[in-house]
Amino acid sequence: MTAYKRAWNTLIAGIIGGPFAGVVAVIIGGFFTENMLILIAAAIVICVLVWLVTIFGEAIKFEISDSGEFAYFKRGKLKHRFDLKKCSVGYHRRSRGASDHTITLKILSFGEDGTSEETDIDASPLGQMRFERMFAQMETFAIKEEVRL
Repeated sequence: MTAYKRAWNTLIAGIIGGPFAGVVAVIIGGFFTENMLILIAAAIVICVLVWLVTIFGEAIKFEISDSGEFAYFKRGKLKHRFDLKKCSVGYHRRSRGASDHTITLKILSFGEDGTSEETDIDASPLGQMRFERMFAQMETFAIKEEVRL
């Protein structure tokens, strides 16, 4: 079984970005009020919110078993499980600058009765290199049919 977890660089960027977001809040808030207590409180709240989103919001893990079972966990809870031998996989990647990348994993699962269901999963916290390794492993099990993006 192979596990893929979020990239360290996304975690570090969020931890470093928290204080910067707080400083930006102080600068912008300084145009509206001169009360330092309010500005410092706003900076602390924004910094903590960025940290919480970074640490807990991006806590994802993907597992691929040797038999082709794919599992998606968010915050330690199983969200989706697929048999890749009955699925078609694809992805959509969008970049907005050097550090903002959005990777959406698209899984089209085919049922026994001929129905299909598409599932979109945000895989951005993995980072580009980990995602590409995971996707290459998924393709070895998946049905060779393109997912319509």
